[in-house]
Amino acid sequence: MKVVFVGSGNLATHLATALHEKGICISQVYSRTTSNAKMLAEKLQTTYTDDPDQIVQDADIYFYALKDDALAEFLKKVNLPDAIHVHTSGSVSISIFRELTYNYGVFYPVQTFTKDKLVDFSTTPICIEAANSLVEEELIQLAELLTNKIYNINSEQRKVIHLAAVFACNFSNYMYDASAEILNDAGLNFEILKPLISETADKIRTLTPYNAQTGPAVRFDKNIMDKQIAILKPYPALKKIYKLISKNIYLRHLKK
Repeated sequence: MKVVFVGSGNLATHLATALHEKGICISQVYSRTTSNAKMLAEKLQTTYTDDPDQIVQDADIYFYALKDDALAEFLKKVNLPDAIHVHTSGSVSISIFRELTYNYGVFYPVQTFTKDKLVDFSTTPICIEAANSLVEEELIQLAELLTNKIYNINSEQRKVIHLAAVFACNFSNYMYDASAEILNDAGLNFEILKPLISETADKIRTLTPYNAQTGPAVRFDKNIMDKQIAILKPYPALKKIYKLISKNIYLRHLKK
């Protein structure tokens, strides 16, 4: 099986590398940024291009790991109706390929990717969607090389998963960044919170997030909350976030 990767960002880097290590032939990497294409291609011991007209024509599967708003525009340049075309986005519908080919699908790893941080694909869920049984079989075979956590998920379900992932991952990481800023400004080290963060993440292995919730907002301890809001005076945006989230935590637990 020959695979071309269109894109060389975080997701493309990890996924292409993982498939390469499992014996899949990555026959080319495309990126509009030549240096990025070259860097990934060298890692995969393959060729690269920054010219859409120079993308190889004989691959079996074309993986598109592009920004959502760039994918539709790029597909206007593609004319490979006999190949399988697959995107990796959490929020783009499978129907984006409908005018291009009969063989298309989605291969969406539910994971956060940073280029210099290794990802264990064996624990990573992969959501599959396919236009037909042929494509589904091919995508499942690829996914099985990486993980046993494979889910048939349609486009609407995938959008919901992606939204939930933004809350669980991106927003949570922003909270880590906010806490690091507050500590650093006070001359304190973020290291002091790492055991707490690890324990918080570990608790949801055995508890629901609802049952794992602690803190002054659950019981609406106004005395503590007012003191913390006062500390946030130099951070007006974080002050608003603190009030909004505290109120929502309280109302969520009040309902129960």
